[in-house]
Amino acid sequence: MERIRLKVQLIAAVLFNIGIVNWHFICFPVLNCHSCPISVFSCPIGIIGQFAGVGLIPLSVIGVVGLVGLVAGRILCGWACPFGFLQELLYKVPYVKFNLPSWTRFVKYGVFLGLVVAVPIFFTTASPLYFCRLCPVGTIESAIPWAIIKGSTDILSLSVRLFILFALIISVMGHRRFFCKVICPLGACLSLFNRFAVVFPERSTDCVDCGTCNKVCTMETTQGSQKFGVYDGRAEECISCLECRKKCPTEAIRIWG
Repeated sequence: MERIRLKVQLIAAVLFNIGIVNWHFICFPVLNCHSCPISVFSCPIGIIGQFAGVGLIPLSVIGVVGLVGLVAGRILCGWACPFGFLQELLYKVPYVKFNLPSWTRFVKYGVFLGLVVAVPIFFTTASPLYFCRLCPVGTIESAIPWAIIKGSTDILSLSVRLFILFALIISVMGHRRFFCKVICPLGACLSLFNRFAVVFPERSTDCVDCGTCNKVCTMETTQGSQKFGVYDGRAEECISCLECRKKCPTEAIRIWG
């Protein structure tokens, strides 16, 4: 299942950055910088931030994210996001692995409300604290390519972005999908819909509570446990990678809500 998913992610990364067409008027809910010189679609986080800066609400973007979320939760995080694909590859690099406390999953909600929404509203999108000016995806797909193409750029800004990117690469090598779990503002938005998604991996009555699904989970979810007063029968962090379904000894994982 993991090999199939990685192939799908690779194909998606190519399609989103193939450069043959330019459909920036279409928002596709994965983290893929539309400032990239060869990107195809527009990034919902970038649009939300730009609209917040001028005091408007991007209803079409909210509708697209909401529709995808209600249909299948964070499935695009696991099967289509180019940066998710890169993180999967980086985690395979031999490096010291480490765990994270459970509360860190809430940081990404603060990133969304603070750096994506509040900073453009109270300052401007030109602020160095604006998420898109710090986003590692934007650094890889936009800042670095444009610096090479144009031959000149803001050295200080690029240096800060490269430092953040380097720190994140180290973090991702040590903890699987660190960015998805802790930082990604789009993941924060989509995770809100996981409990209502129509297509979603869920344990059926055939479950014998062996804990295998939790052990193999890409996002380290703990379905069936109490954390922070929330019953994780449907974990917000789940990206529908379906590793749990593949490894379940009693085939108790169903994918239709």
